[in-house]
Amino acid sequence: MPIQPLTTQIVGSYTKPHWLARHLKMRALDGSWWRPDPEVLADAKHDAALLALYEQERAGLDLVNDGEAQRASYDRHFLRCLTGIDYDHPDKIITNSEVTTNETDPADLEEYFGHSATKARVVSEISWAGPLTVDELIFTKAHASRPIKANLIGPITLAGQVSDHAYGDEKALAIAIARALNQELRALQSAGADVLQIDEPYFHTRLSAARRFGKEAIEVLVQGIEIPVILHVCYGYALSHKVKSTSPTYPEALQILADCPIRGISLEYEQPKHNPDILRYCGSKHIVLGLLDLANREIETPEHVAARLQDTLAIVPPERLHPCSDCGMWYLPRPVAFGKISALVAGTNLVRQRI
Repeated sequence: MPIQPLTTQIVGSYTKPHWLARHLKMRALDGSWWRPDPEVLADAKHDAALLALYEQERAGLDLVNDGEAQRASYDRHFLRCLTGIDYDHPDKIITNSEVTTNETDPADLEEYFGHSATKARVVSEISWAGPLTVDELIFTKAHASRPIKANLIGPITLAGQVSDHAYGDEKALAIAIARALNQELRALQSAGADVLQIDEPYFHTRLSAARRFGKEAIEVLVQGIEIPVILHVCYGYALSHKVKSTSPTYPEALQILADCPIRGISLEYEQPKHNPDILRYCGSKHIVLGLLDLANREIETPEHVAARLQDTLAIVPPERLHPCSDCGMWYLPRPVAFGKISALVAGTNLVRQRI
């Protein structure tokens, strides 16, 4: 499927119901995120996926997914498609982000951060353990009436979710993960995904790694992939980064991505209040533009979305510009999430009418 001008979409996750998940356990390694009993869990995941898909199509999004309802986290979920990982003896690792412009309020997120610090161990050579998300895609394709985007974690970000006891070298670990994830991407391509998205926030928050081997890791990751690939790079969930100042290192992350073999860059734009000039750092890539502030429970007006989108057309032509949410929406109340994606579509339609 060719990417059409002003293709509306969400980054990845949509509202995940509390009957399905314990939200503060999103990063737990032991499966305690899920509320339903094991014998009904698969049905519960499918019901949540159908609800997410229905609301995206009802709002009028052009490119849809299952809201990531069938997976707990956008990143650690993919450890299950790797060999060489020990979940039973995790390490506790506290890391400081290289990005210091984000202000967090951890008072109500102690459990969330505690699980985030628990890292599975890499104990032997990493390889692909077999398809993990193909069944998720097949289920979505069976029920969607619109083109489908499938999401996969990036190798630098996933490398940051483990404790290395095997490679002893950050680059070697990331490249090994990239090779394994490439097989998952190939499987999703074969299963009929229309667009693939790589989620790589660590391209920004671990910029030193992106500088040293980010391009090489992405080249390995997308080898043999012929359908459009978008790479998402952001500041982090608004759940834990409730106030965001414009990061001085974000443009450099975009510049690195502009030289990578991908079709488009998905960037966070609304919450940090970027201006259109930042899009110049994306080169000639398609731009998936975050226009929904997910730290704010107020629903954007279509006019606000249209104004922010219209301003960027001075930098990027509509055939390379695609309105989106800033980041994942899994923690938002459903009425807020649906209101926001409806405003995204309505605002985009206002701009379509003008051009």
